Amino acid sequence: MLDCHILHIDYGVSYGSVTLKSLQNDNVPELDLLVREAIQNSSDASLQEPGDWFRVNFNTGIFCPAALNSYITGLQSVLDRRFPGKEASFMEIRDIKTSGLTGCIRKSEIADDDHGNFFKLIYDTGKRQTQQDAGGNWGFGKSVYYRVGVGIVIFYSRIKTESGYDSRLIVTVVEDESSPDALLRSLDNRSAGKAWWGIRDGEDLLPLTDKDSEFIKAVLDVFKLKPFKEDETGTSIIIPYIDPVGLLGDIIPDEAEIRDDIKQSFKKTWGDRLEDYLTLAIQKWYCPKIHNRNLKKFCDKKWLSVSVNNNPIRKEDMIPFFDLVQELYTTAISKTYGFEYVSEQFPGISSYPVNIRGYLEGSTSGYVSVIKISRDDLGSAMALSPYDYIGKFEADGGLNEPVVMYTRDPGMVIEYAVTGAWVKNISPPESDNEFLFAFYMPDTKKKIRDNLSVPEYAGETLGEYLRACEASDHMSWVDPAKMQIVDRIQKNTVNCIIKQQTADKKVQIEATASKLSGKLGRMLLPRAGYASGSRGGGSDGGSGGGVKLKDVSFEILSRSFNESNLILDFCLKLSHAKKDVDVSVIVDSEGGRIDSAAWQTDIGTLFPATIAGLTIHSAGSKATESPVMVDAACTPDNPAIVNEYLRVELGQAVGSSQYTSFKVKSSILNIELRGTLTIHARDKKYNFSFRVV
Repeated sequence: MLDCHILHIDYGVSYGSVTLKSLQNDNVPELDLLVREAIQNSSDASLQEPGDWFRVNFNTGIFCPAALNSYITGLQSVLDRRFPGKEASFMEIRDIKTSGLTGCIRKSEIADDDHGNFFKLIYDTGKRQTQQDAGGNWGFGKSVYYRVGVGIVIFYSRIKTESGYDSRLIVTVVEDESSPDALLRSLDNRSAGKAWWGIRDGEDLLPLTDKDSEFIKAVLDVFKLKPFKEDETGTSIIIPYIDPVGLLGDIIPDEAEIRDDIKQSFKKTWGDRLEDYLTLAIQKWYCPKIHNRNLKKFCDKKWLSVSVNNNPIRKEDMIPFFDLVQELYTTAISKTYGFEYVSEQFPGISSYPVNIRGYLEGSTSGYVSVIKISRDDLGSAMALSPYDYIGKFEADGGLNEPVVMYTRDPGMVIEYAVTGAWVKNISPPESDNEFLFAFYMPDTKKKIRDNLSVPEYAGETLGEYLRACEASDHMSWVDPAKMQIVDRIQKNTVNCIIKQQTADKKVQIEATASKLSGKLGRMLLPRAGYASGSRGGGSDGGSGGGVKLKDVSFEILSRSFNESNLILDFCLKLSHAKKDVDVSVIVDSEGGRIDSAAWQTDIGTLFPATIAGLTIHSAGSKATESPVMVDAACTPDNPAIVNEYLRVELGQAVGSSQYTSFKVKSSILNIELRGTLTIHARDKKYNFSFRVV
């Protein structure tokens, strides 16, 4: 039987109810918080260990309640009544190639402010992390372990000592002492909501150690878990009496603005089994480090080997969006070490320095990597929108909102920002098939200037400052009142992204104009058998290119761009006895040129371009003394122009609501029309041209 120590209500005591609320987050699923905290603790514990990687395994399973309850002295009867069945669910999180729960185990051994890993995790509440480059800071994150189940957590660890290796196992309870279901009330009505089970030795309650190895093995056997072996060091956190259905019920908020079909698809894929959602959550928050072996090429950051029920999540197993996030992160962090990483998977990634003035020794605070990418380029394995995978369900189905991510050295994504200061004034992509993603990585080694008027931060590294700017849930950065470093980083990150958008648009306009000019020089294909005489080809020297057929001349006089609209000034001439002509927008594809009718039949989606407007400025011929100024416009709301000289009408493919062609019917011979055609490009990745018949 284990000995028990219950924390009593007393002056200045830390209550269980306060600890459970200390994480400062009730709007993120518990499983996400658990994944974030557990891997961050493992990452911190790996820092002083040799090697390029560390390993974490999330294990789920069932156990016999009666077998466990017999070890928890005093609570056995109440637990037997509450869990009378033969089976209950548990979760274990185990890491290796980490230091384990090192440090003192007796109060008398505490010599300074650093109480050691064991004391801080098991007994301390809110004791700050002192290790350099660590992710943790506040000491409250561990409260999530107690929130996931009924408050019982078993900590088992193996550490390296001067004489070899040693094990440590202790059972803990943290609960809301005011709850009518509080377990410890049945033991002691003075409970403050915290208790521990181990070996009593005077005033200390000690963990089981190697001399109690048979006892440790018996406790692990309850869960069919194996002890650490040989030279392994690490920590196992066992949480019994979890409720998988309840935990999975939190992954999509009831009030989430999400289509029913997407909700059902998400739940079917990720919400039916605990191990499935853990696999998603691990990628969501730690994709920057999962099997990221590129890190060792330029820094000492360790990559993460992670698995669920011993099934590894490898880089090639990741959802394509999270693979992209890793490439964005690697591109940005490599720059902070003076290296240039170029992604082979996503060559469209670019990076920019984010400069701030007045605070740092050197103006560069870090780097932001940016990419605009189509849904198709993300890969066929993207069954859902990126917004669904990151839990931003409200962003799915509307404009493709830009997403900005950021992190510190531990490599955990702190936030996927789709609103707020990180994305303020960044325009969504013009095509609803494109996304804009960016990742900011600070140069955490940079020092804050020592001549600031705020001396408490002088000389501190940027990494330490940003760590202190995180709340206990590590899900945002917020400046203290006297500083504005985060505020300036946010603003200048946004400025970098906007500049990149502007530069991309200019390049895209020039490239599109060049392609279109070439296409217009080879377009205007007549229908088979029409105008059997010879026809000219190539450019006739006009500024935008053109083609002369036997009875039709179509010339682009100028072109310009306005966001997603291509604006063409043209001259259309009909010669001899020809009085009518059809002009259709077509798409150039690998399979040939496709008009809207064929697109609708063969592909079934919206045609990538539509005529937004057509204005005729003048009409003239040899039959008129001078051109007639018309200045009449066709629009989707008013698709026809009719006067004594001509009829111009926008046309639709059968069964389509899009205007993708226009017809001109002239009442005079040899008519020459000058006008402006506006094409709205729904998707810029296609090249557009025209067919004239």
